[in-house]
Amino acid sequence: MKPSIPLPCNYDVNLKSNKIVMTNLKETPVSLIIYDKNKFNTKDYYFSFTLPSNDEISHTVDIEKYSYEIIGSNGFVRKFKGTKKTELEVTLSTNISTHEVDIKLINLSTNTLNISLENKYTDYISELSLNAHEEKINLNLDKTKGWYDFKIKSNTNSWHFAGRVEFEKSAIDSI
Repeated sequence: MKPSIPLPCNYDVNLKSNKIVMTNLKETPVSLIIYDKNKFNTKDYYFSFTLPSNDEISHTVDIEKYSYEIIGSNGFVRKFKGTKKTELEVTLSTNISTHEVDIKLINLSTNTLNISLENKYTDYISELSLNAHEEKINLNLDKTKGWYDFKIKSNTNSWHFAGRVEFEKSAIDSI
């Protein structure tokens, strides 16, 4: 184990409706790369963005059949994959002050949705039945020193969130 100096960044990337929404919550610009895995070997496979400080930008996506991977600094990864417009909206936001990530699940349909939430660090899988409402899950990251890796699945869609919440002090990296 070696000490790790936190990067001066805090940003969120989520899939909302037909857009990948990238929000920078700090003064430091952030570089992000979006890969459209369905367009491999075409000129539309790769998109590079610089997310300005305290700003939000979006990238329009084909929501009928999609497979996107977003890469940022310090292990930041988002993967969004599906075969139709989702009935579930999933938003992950980081909370530096409480050392948590907040996952908001919104059922956009009138049906009950069966979803799974997998913590890749613990291999724990939680099965949820979500009625026509919203649910918020708070996950504390103290035990993992700010690192997280979660996968959420519905019948036709998946969301994968990995990275590290920067606590604004030195942490320990496992190598």
